[in-house]
Amino acid sequence: MKIEMVSKKINGRQILSDINFTTNTNEIIGLIGRNGSGKTSLFRTLAGHYLVDSGEVLIEGKNIFIHPELKTHIFYIDEQINFFSTYSLKKIGKFYQTAYPNFDGKQFSELMKSNNLPINKSFRTISKGMQGLFKIVLAICSNAPYILLDEPFDGLDVIVKKNVIRLLLESLSDGDRTVIISSHNLNELEGIIDRALIIKDATIKLDYQLEEMRAQARKVQMVFRTKKVPPFIKENCKLLRIQGRVIIAIFENYTEEVEQKIREVDPVLFEELPLTLEDLFEANLSQESDYQLFN
Repeated sequence: MKIEMVSKKINGRQILSDINFTTNTNEIIGLIGRNGSGKTSLFRTLAGHYLVDSGEVLIEGKNIFIHPELKTHIFYIDEQINFFSTYSLKKIGKFYQTAYPNFDGKQFSELMKSNNLPINKSFRTISKGMQGLFKIVLAICSNAPYILLDEPFDGLDVIVKKNVIRLLLESLSDGDRTVIISSHNLNELEGIIDRALIIKDATIKLDYQLEEMRAQARKVQMVFRTKKVPPFIKENCKLLRIQGRVIIAIFENYTEEVEQKIREVDPVLFEELPLTLEDLFEANLSQESDYQLFN
């Protein structure tokens, strides 16, 4: 899937602005952003629920808005338009079997049984955990190459989350698929995603390959002899927090030269700390007011 310069306004408000990225096969992408940043709007646009004002969403080089049959390559359930809540899980399964030409009915039956999902109960009467697990079963059995999951772990207990993640990872190992997940739980995302797209102000600000990021970036804790922060530090890091004279920051392109320049200003304390996905979220999505102590 290739997204090229996608923009969208609703009621005069820019909800997406010049979105650009390309997905890779058998990749799990985390879509990370603060509330209102455009995550759900992007999913709705990729799924064809919103028409773009400009730009293209391409699958196999074809625009999905010109070739609507390609929408069966994308699986997405919009939580705000849950039209099947009164139907039984069995009827919902039949609906998706009709909607997706490669839907695997046999696998659907097997997964329903192995996960103890009550096939004859209506969707709205089962627990939130069962609802979340059922939606993952639908996504997997659809055999859609592109799966969009908006907060799939929200409200699920630990055991159900593990089942959801297991099913997702198994589905990737069995075929050529791409999964894009938005989630507020960054600790859970960090363990399963290959790549993080950071969305801010309705556009993709940063695109991290996590393995590359871990190889290049460093989170460090520093204390200097005066309250004044050396200019080199200000110019080359992203601040996480300041506690008195203790500065914790991320250097995204950490090299021997960077380390040498830090040591040249003779910090009282200079040590490396574990770098997490939550650190990247804080460093890249904090408001300008969050940095006022740094100036």
